[in-house]
Amino acid sequence: MGSKTKMMDDEEKKDEFKPLHGAQVLWPPDMPDEMLDDTIVCTMKVLADNNNDIEGKGDLIAEHVKRHMDEKWEPHWHVFLGTSFGCHAVHERNRFAYFTVQSKERDKGKNKPKKYFFLIYKAN
Repeated sequence: MGSKTKMMDDEEKKDEFKPLHGAQVLWPPDMPDEMLDDTIVCTMKVLADNNNDIEGKGDLIAEHVKRHMDEKWEPHWHVFLGTSFGCHAVHERNRFAYFTVQSKERDKGKNKPKKYFFLIYKAN
C-alpha cells in the first residue's frame, strides 16, 4: 500500500501546463489574470517582431518584456528565457509566471520543435 500511495503522490505533483495565447503556462500561475494575459501577449508580440529569433535576440526580447512590465506594472521585474535552466526565485506574491513557447525551428538531433522557457517575476 505504501508504494501505491507514493506513486499517486508523485503523479499529483506533476507540473500541469495550460495553453494561453500560444504559450503553455505552468498552472496555476501566481499572477492575476489581467497581468498574465498582458505578460504573454507582450512576450508573443516581441517574439513575432523579432522573427522568433530567441537564439540571436534573446537578450533584446527579455529586455523589451522587462521594460514593458516595469512601465505597466511597476518596477522591478526579472525576465529569464532559454532552452534549459533551473532556478529558485523569491518573488512578490501574485507576481510570478512560468511558461513555454514552441519555436518553429527544430531541435538538433531530435525531430521535434525547440521549446523555450520563460520565467517572469517581480522582486524588490
